[in-house]
Amino acid sequence: MALGLPDGMLGVAWPSMRATFGQPLAALGLVLLALTCGYLTASAPSGFVEARLGTAAVLTAGFAASAAAMLAFATAPNWALFVLGALILGLGAGSVDAGANAYTALEHGAGPLNLLHAGYGLGAALGPAVMTALLAAGLVWRLAYAGMVGAELALLVAVAGTRRSWSGTRNMSTHTAEAQGRVPLALVGASLAMFFVYTGVEVGAGQWSYTFLTTARALPSTAAGLAVSGYWAGLTVGRLAASATAARLGALWLLHASVVVTVAALTLFWWGRSPMVGVVALAAAGVGLGPVFPSLIALTPGRVGQAAASRVVGLQIATASVGGALGPAAIGVVLQVGGPALLAPSLAAGAASFLALHVVTSLAVREPS
Repeated sequence: MALGLPDGMLGVAWPSMRATFGQPLAALGLVLLALTCGYLTASAPSGFVEARLGTAAVLTAGFAASAAAMLAFATAPNWALFVLGALILGLGAGSVDAGANAYTALEHGAGPLNLLHAGYGLGAALGPAVMTALLAAGLVWRLAYAGMVGAELALLVAVAGTRRSWSGTRNMSTHTAEAQGRVPLALVGASLAMFFVYTGVEVGAGQWSYTFLTTARALPSTAAGLAVSGYWAGLTVGRLAASATAARLGALWLLHASVVVTVAALTLFWWGRSPMVGVVALAAAGVGLGPVFPSLIALTPGRVGQAAASRVVGLQIATASVGGALGPAAIGVVLQVGGPALLAPSLAAGAASFLALHVVTSLAVREPS
């Protein structure tokens, strides 16, 4: 939830933020760029840091950076310091995201991973509600971030107090150089491609479906807004359901089922001309997409070896961040040139690409389901 809350609050808070600093509407792009740069800088090498210093060190640094970023948001007297806070927040989020995913994959498996990602979804859903309630009460947007300082510090203290219990991943990641040398590079490349395509589809659907439903399908704006909420709710529901069934089905079969549901739902989203069909298909796509990310992370130790898992997970998280930024941007260019109706075939094409990568990867490795 600590990662999801700031992400959810930002969009609602932005009109008030930009008024505070006298910035134009498009200045949000600079904030998002700073966040992404920080996230990539921290997440890509996190596995290498984790192998040397342990998971607790990565999480401690991440929560410390996040607390500093929340303090900057709450108190920054000028725009430059606010943007610096966004960069620091990206550093913190990248460290925590990669470190927590790698540790959970190695120590606990698919069920807890899906629960971990469901927590992010819950935070992302609560963030807009928290900020909306704050602003509706006539309070300043900075108060929400001041409250987050306390939350981040509490998590920092919790990690520091349980430092010894986070040692499992470090031990697994310090195997011999010979074991680390057997990492299947082609498989790692295919895995990174899957994360890039997946997040492009997931974020693209969330960012552009409102425009698609209101223009190409002539759905009323309120109904379209609820449909987008239904999509994100479906994502969280899918992860909660996967968490409950992971022990019985296994990460691989969860991934098989998720890919099938996603492809079917996005095909229906494209071909179903009724607005209500589009709404239902969008929610179903969220359910299908939900377990994909945590299931892929859970399969990583078995596919690349436990010695290299934390390093590869860091690269996967970083690649996912790039896909989540570039994918929706590319879709935006397509919609600008050809019209909003091209969203549905664009998402379907992305899902088909992911299906192809999934089939190739599944055939290339032998793993328990």
